[in-house]
Amino acid sequence: MSSSLSQSPGPESPIAIPAQSRIQPAQKIKGRKGKAGGTGKKGKVFVEDKKDLLSLMSSITSNKDSVRAEKVAKAKAHIEKGDGRTEKKNDGSLRKRQEKQKALEAAKAKLVEKQREKKRRRQGKEVVEEKPAKKRVGFA
Repeated sequence: MSSSLSQSPGPESPIAIPAQSRIQPAQKIKGRKGKAGGTGKKGKVFVEDKKDLLSLMSSITSNKDSVRAEKVAKAKAHIEKGDGRTEKKNDGSLRKRQEKQKALEAAKAKLVEKQREKKRRRQGKEVVEEKPAKKRVGFA
């Protein structure tokens, strides 16, 4: 056995490493998951007097107002930029709406005419005799 220990390992022979000293892959540490939506820090600011509170509120509202103003400006720029396309689009949709309206009115007129015709037929039955019915042959 001493001869096997004295031999130096060659490049092709693997080195025998004891099982205890082997490096094991790191396992995931399961902890409490945070809430969705960010870091969870709220950036609280404590104020001592009314003046500080009002200045803080004005800075917050001015930031929000500037964001809103930017959105409105972007929307206006977008409308002005694509103005020709929107007019064409609106014109097409207007034309479609008008065609649908005409078709609806035509259908309504047709329906009203059918109802009038039915009414005339009902009134006419009382006055005018019916056509003689065709003779039928029945087999029993």
